Amino acid sequence: MRFFQKNTTLFARLGYFISIVILLILSVIAIEFFVGNGDGIWFDYDLRLIGFRVVAWAVGLVSLYLLIRQSPPVVQNILLSLTSVFFVIYGIETVVGWIHDSGQKAPAANQPQYAGPAYDSSYAFDEFLGRKPIPNHNFKWVKTLNGKPVIDVLMHVDSFSRRITPFADSLNAQRNRYALFFGCSFTYGDAVADNETMPYYFQKNNSAFQAYNYGFFGYSPRHMLARLQHQDVTKQVTQKQGFAVYTYIEDHVNRAIPSAGWIGMYDGYFPDVDESSMQTNGVYRFVHPLKYRFGMMVFKSKVRQHFAMDFPFAYRPKDYELTANLIKKSQEEYKKQFKNDDFYVVLYPDALRIDSPMLGLLKERGIKVIDFRNLFPYPSKKYQLQHDGHPNPEAHRLLMQELSKELKTKGVI
Repeated sequence: MRFFQKNTTLFARLGYFISIVILLILSVIAIEFFVGNGDGIWFDYDLRLIGFRVVAWAVGLVSLYLLIRQSPPVVQNILLSLTSVFFVIYGIETVVGWIHDSGQKAPAANQPQYAGPAYDSSYAFDEFLGRKPIPNHNFKWVKTLNGKPVIDVLMHVDSFSRRITPFADSLNAQRNRYALFFGCSFTYGDAVADNETMPYYFQKNNSAFQAYNYGFFGYSPRHMLARLQHQDVTKQVTQKQGFAVYTYIEDHVNRAIPSAGWIGMYDGYFPDVDESSMQTNGVYRFVHPLKYRFGMMVFKSKVRQHFAMDFPFAYRPKDYELTANLIKKSQEEYKKQFKNDDFYVVLYPDALRIDSPMLGLLKERGIKVIDFRNLFPYPSKKYQLQHDGHPNPEAHRLLMQELSKELKTKGVI
């Protein structure tokens, strides 16, 4: 038992172990330098990272042993319990990871292989929105199939990070009213041209209006609220009268919570919200670093990937409530700026969520809702792009045609 009797002996053995690991890793790196390309990676294994992890585990285990050994019995029991739970979770994650990775087959040569678009080159950091379209920028939205472009459109963005909505060539009318469109990639018009978006089709059919596109891929009610709380949108439009519309899809609940999956997808770059006051202030990953890291850990979990899970596992009543509250606060901010109550929420056609409680929650809060959930089947081949999951131009055109009819019956246009 001399090994456990003196800390100096234990530390000495730890030092020997670390020295051996470092020498071994350095030797392998030297071999890789002469027989490989010298980047420290051999057969897809990062040798430096492996060495660091081995040393870190050794130091961590020795530190844990010493902490347990020198603690009172109650603390020992707590630490042993936590350690046991950790290793059980780690073991499950490791085993499921092996199963998951072994089941990932390389696509056959005759299977379609898509790539793109390169979203990273389309956005810039914003202190309140997290990410926004690069101002005064043209972004080429390209998706390839087996190396050949199948979608290739050029998107134009103005100085306020809004996608430009061009005027129809045949119309030169004076546009003395505005139409603000808030939403996600459906509003922004992912994978379609500037003259194939929802704002474009509305503007084309209503010559008295100029449409402004405030959507972007991955946006949610958080982003709409952040815009209205931290920007004077009245100075971004030239008209004094008009209306605003927010296009809602059920996936916006994920983004409003936010779920672990969405934290990972957007890397925490979205507005943070104080749920008690509905005030946005800063970017989520910086305001809540621990929550962000936990969300990323869950997002990268092999268990989550293998079983296609998210956290929370299903939408809870409070998640819908939060989403509705964000939209309600956005309505209030819009009214405060533009001095009118013409703010509408469009429920997008969504066959997968036909029983959503969002309609009732919005009406309870006095929000004007236009329910288009049964307008056309979505998702469906007829209204989706052939090589992408987003709506096609026909879906955008039909939705705006019906929106125009609804707003005319309400006396808005």
